[in-house]
Amino acid sequence: MTAIDADVWVLTETHDTLRPGRDFQGCSTTDPDRDSEPGERWVTIWSRLPIEALPSMSDASRSVAARVVARGIGPVVVIGTVLPWLGSAWRGIGSANGEAFRAALTLQLSNWLALREAHQDAALVLAGDLNQDLSPTHYYGSRGNRAALESALAAAGIRCLTAGDSDPVRRYAAGHASIDHICVGAGLEPLSPPTSWPRAPRPQASLSDHFGVMVELEASP
Repeated sequence: MTAIDADVWVLTETHDTLRPGRDFQGCSTTDPDRDSEPGERWVTIWSRLPIEALPSMSDASRSVAARVVARGIGPVVVIGTVLPWLGSAWRGIGSANGEAFRAALTLQLSNWLALREAHQDAALVLAGDLNQDLSPTHYYGSRGNRAALESALAAAGIRCLTAGDSDPVRRYAAGHASIDHICVGAGLEPLSPPTSWPRAPRPQASLSDHFGVMVELEASP
């Protein structure tokens, strides 16, 4: 994390004690909707830019939103989230046929739209563990879940920077693809293609079973 030196981090399946640095302030989801130890969080947004927590999301255990002010860009609403994975129930809804995934996604989409409407002066970033690949070749998830996610992003006016041929994990790790995504609304552009770490055939097992992804953003011309 020190080497990557990002201004904003969206950490998933994390803990309050994992902080990028002393100059960072964070906004977290509430207690997880599963058995957990004190301090465990589905999502925390950390920022060394000015940050303001936004009102609780409808799925406050799995998603959180904050407003940051970025140099050269201005205000940005950052949404961090975790969507149900294959085999995971959600609020009593079973995982069969992607029902839990799509129910959680539908609820979260309503939050994305509400935040966009309430913060029309701000750019928008959605990032986190979406538990669905958007790669040219299948890696994880299902066709139905992918179609639902792509439809939700389009409905919110958000484009995924880590999808398709821009998937950085697929570029560096054969047989893998990203299920953790960075998505942006109008007004933001990547300075360069997204990257991932470690640049290795598989994730670093002692740290995480996921690759990390990052991108540097600028205001659209």
